[in-house]
Order: sequence, then C-alpha cells, then structure tokens
Amino acid sequence: MAIAFYKVFITPLKSVTTYGSEIDVTDFVIAGGVGKVAQSIDSGSYDIGLYTYADLTINLINYTGLFNDDSDSASMFYYTRDRAKVRVEYIDEDVTTNIVFNGIINDEATQQDFEKATIKIRVLSRDSIFRKTKVSGGLISDGNTATNAIKALLNRPAITAVIGYNASKITVGYDAIIDSAVPFSESDTRTVLESLLNASGSVFYIDTANEMVVSTRAITAVGDIALGLEDGSGDILLEDGTGLILEVGAVGLSLYGGGDPLQKDNIITIKNYNTGLQRAFNTITTNEQTATDEEFVTRYGVFIKNYTFKFITTAATSLALSEYILNQFKTPKNELEVTVKTELAKNAAILDSVTVSFALRYKGFDAKKVPLAGSSIAGSDYSPYIIGGIKINGNKDWKIIGITHDTKAFLTTLRLREV
Repeated sequence: MAIAFYKVFITPLKSVTTYGSEIDVTDFVIAGGVGKVAQSIDSGSYDIGLYTYADLTINLINYTGLFNDDSDSASMFYYTRDRAKVRVEYIDEDVTTNIVFNGIINDEATQQDFEKATIKIRVLSRDSIFRKTKVSGGLISDGNTATNAIKALLNRPAITAVIGYNASKITVGYDAIIDSAVPFSESDTRTVLESLLNASGSVFYIDTANEMVVSTRAITAVGDIALGLEDGSGDILLEDGTGLILEVGAVGLSLYGGGDPLQKDNIITIKNYNTGLQRAFNTITTNEQTATDEEFVTRYGVFIKNYTFKFITTAATSLALSEYILNQFKTPKNELEVTVKTELAKNAAILDSVTVSFALRYKGFDAKKVPLAGSSIAGSDYSPYIIGGIKINGNKDWKIIGITHDTKAFLTTLRLREV
C-alpha cells in the first residue's frame, strides 16, 4: 500500500481576473513546510460565528528565484504574485486525491530569506478576495430578498475567477426582504456578506468542489440510529422538529473510543467536551424587536444577542428574524473535539454528519486480568472498576463545525456539535 503525502500547486495570474496554468511546486516545499489547515463555523465562544478559514504558511526553497515577485524574469509570477491561487492536496493510501485547502497568496505577508534562499509564502483562504472587492451602488436593490442579494454579491467576475459559483448552492434560512439597499453601497464584499448572512440566519463556506455555499446550519448527512428515518437505500431524511424534511444524504462518519466492545476504536484523543451553554442565546433582539424563551431564561439565566440591520426597517421582518435565530440557538448543544488519522477524515466537510461512541472502560485491580464471566470464583478476585467518567452513546448525531488538518503529523481534529 502507498504512503500518504501532501502536494502543493500554484496557479499564477495572467491579468486581473485571468489565471495561467497550474504548476506543481511540491518538490520545492521544505520538509514540514506546510502549516496546519483549519476551517470552522461558529468558531468563537459566546458568539454566533459565520465562517473562518485559517491562513496557511508554506515554506519553499527558492534557489532559482522561481518564487520571486513579478519584477524578476526568473519568477513564475509574470503579472503579480499577490492573489495567485494555491491548492493543497492530500494523497491518501489508495493514491486518491483529496483537496484540503484552496487559497490565494497574500503578498503583503510574504517574506524571503536571502541567506538560506528560502521564501515563506502566506496563503489566505480564497474567500479573502471578498475584502478586496467593493460593492457598488445598484448591485443590490430595495425589495431584493436575502437570497437574491447574496447571489448578486457572489456572482461577479472578480470573485468567480477565484471561487466557483453555483446558484443552486445558495439557500438561506430566513429569506428577509431588504427595505433599503443604501447601507450596502461602497462597502467591501465581506462586510456586506456577513450582514446578509446574519440577517438570514445562514452560514457561508467553501465546499470540496471549491464552490461557494450558503446554507442553514442544518446537518448535510445524518446517521440512521438516532432518527430512525433510513429509507433502505442508504439515504437519510432529516426533520427539523416541525415535520419538514431539511436534507437528504448518506450516513456520515462513525467514530469509536477505546472502550468499544467490537474494538472498532479509531479515536486518538477526545477533549474539550462541554455543554454548549456558551453558545446558547435565549433572548434575541433585532432592531429593537425581541424574541425570548422564558423557560430557557428561567433554567439557564438570560443570554442576550443583539442585532442592528439598517437595511431592514419593517418591524415584522425584524421580529420574524429574531424568532428564527432564537429557535436556532436557544437550546444548549454539547460540543467536543476529536482527533483521528487524516486518512479517516480525508473527506470530512463542514456540517457533515458524525456519530461518536465513547464507552466506559473497565480495569482490573493490581494489574490482574478482568475475570471472565463463568470462569471466576466468587470471593477469589476483585471485580473490575470503571474508568473514564463520561460516556457518549453512539445513537446521537453530531455535525462538523470545525476541521483542522495537521499536515506534519497526518492527524485531523474535528470540532463537533450535537444535532
């Protein structure tokens, strides 16, 4: 069987929105020269986040000047080094390609070492193009829905030259009507997109096809144990609590701890288990229109989140949005982080389904073996005792809200929230 490894590719710019041919630069990467690759939604405690994709640092040998800027004729960057595309692939043990990072070079943070003839390239997630793209007046109009506004925002040449656009992948949670588009004019794309995502109860991420996705926080694939909705074909139907079907997908990743009776254990470490109370908001106010759940306020105390959207002026819309966000976040959901081999999580994606089974473990006293049923004699030995303290049943579904690939250790950490 082949050994897993990573490959790095760079695609230089030919003009403002046109790219040249992709070049394999793996042979120039210094050993251990690719940093950790991380992405997440709702990444900050005590806050409702949207989407983050951590920056990546790549260290390269530059003996020939291949990675110098465009002022050097030996450089591969004949237009500008800034905004050149970078792709990192994980080649698994079956020699199958899995893309784990897509980004663009940030030339402002690129540094060269003349003595060692090396270069440290800073790579940003491809959505960083949003910060450099301005929203002109007229792009979004009064009366637009959040869906149409987001589509107009994302489907522009400066953005689609870097990230793929597919209109069918743009679906919001609450399709608010924009009363006034004036606040959007002359802002950068990221600022406008964050406002629209918050005002529609949605998240943004880039999928494995390098296409932009706007969706609710609903899980994209659900296990069959907890919901019992498998139709026999392997597809799973997910209900949102009201009887409405949200998603159809395949059974997700199954993870097992060291106490698994069938020895299917594949979890290396599990940590940061918490109740998710730090992200449970039971009182939401949007433009002074408040929705609250008194039962959760009484049980946990008040957790308040306030929004002000200048582009929404209708009180009914503001109240409906408060109620939508409240229903998403009023209930605490357990969270944890689990580390596995990258080979196991190579296809993991944000909002994918995961089941976790972490059983209690048994240990004998004084290094004695655990007595076998039917062979021990009453009173002649000590019964085993339980270690571990926390048990996680495998009949609950979790969704991935964060992924970190450690390219040096070939390990992946998944941050999970219970559905």
